[in-house]
Formats: sequence, structure tokens, C-alpha cells
Amino acid sequence: MHSRTADYPKQRGNSEVANEPSLKATLKRWFAEQSEFKDLREMAAAIGIPFNTLRGYFSGKTPSQKNLLNLSGSTGLDLSAPEERGERDKPRRPKSNHKQLIYALSVLEEFQAQVGRCLTSVAPAEEALRQQIHGLGTAPARNAKGVQVLMDALQRSIEPFLDDPASLRVLRQGISGSDAGYLSGLLAAIFDDRRLQTWRQLTTYKYGSK
Repeated sequence: MHSRTADYPKQRGNSEVANEPSLKATLKRWFAEQSEFKDLREMAAAIGIPFNTLRGYFSGKTPSQKNLLNLSGSTGLDLSAPEERGERDKPRRPKSNHKQLIYALSVLEEFQAQVGRCLTSVAPAEEALRQQIHGLGTAPARNAKGVQVLMDALQRSIEPFLDDPASLRVLRQGISGSDAGYLSGLLAAIFDDRRLQTWRQLTTYKYGSK
């Protein structure tokens, strides 16, 4: 009877062994734990790989792709190189279509503009309805929350312009400086009653006028 170690070849020079020692270690560990084959000769005959060739793999030689697949199937081990396993295990990102991305971005930009136009109509429409429904009070807490949401949206919309001089010039051309000053003064005055009263008395500017 052959021992399980008798068929292992003696260690050869570095030029005759593979650069992947983990394959040799993996095969030896698997063979020591299995009970199907009594020795390498029996395994070689069973899986169809010449004995000397199979023995070389247990010493560190690199199998051909065909024999590597044979060994993987026969042992149930994943014997691919670590870098190949890493590439295979990485989640595959769906390929992006550049034209589709540009289209999606343009849709979002147009949607943002449409939302802004709709929001400018909400307050006047609400006020017109209240004038027709006598005794209907307002909801200050909810309206104040709405103002905060609008301010947050305005801040997020303006920030992308700040680091791009060309975009900033476009913003300055598209927004009235007088409107910006009006809103800035109004927001500052809201938190000071005396300043708010003065602002009411002194301002003659109508927001949105040209």
C-alpha cells in the first residue's frame, strides 16, 4: 500500500515550481482530509491526469487551465488565483449609458425649475382662497415650516453656483439684484420687531418688479 506522502516529489529548484505556493498548500490540506483516494496514483487514475503531472501540482507547479478546472471539479475547491477570485467576487456595476445619464440630469434640472415655478403660485392661490372663505384661520406653524423648507431648497440650489465663476455670472444675470436685496432685508428684519417696523415704513420696492 502506498502512503499518502510517498508519492509527493522531492522539493525542486525555484525554476521548476510555480509562483503560487497557496495552491500546493491547498491541495495537500485537502488530500490529507479526504478519504476517497488512498494515494496520488489512485487520484490521478480517477480524475484522468497523469500521475507525474498531478504530483507536480502538489509540489507547486502551475496547472494548465484545463487541468485546473479538472482539479477544481474533482476536489470541490476554488483553485483560481486570488486576484481572479477577487475580480469575480466584486459586485458588477451596470454599464452606464452616457446619453441616458445626460438625459436624466436634464430631466431633473427641468423638474427643479418647474417645481420652483409651482411654488411661487402656492401662496397667492392660498391667499385668494382664504379671502373667499370667511372665518378660516391660517396655520402659522405649518406655514413657518414651509418657509424653512423653501429656504433649505434655495440654499441647496444656490451652492453649486458658488465655485464656478461662469455659472455665477449666469446666476447674476438671471436674478434681480433688487429682489435679492429685498429678501435679504426682509429676512434680517423678521427677527427684530423694531427693525421690521422700520423696514415696512421705508421700503417702497415691490418684489418681482423690474
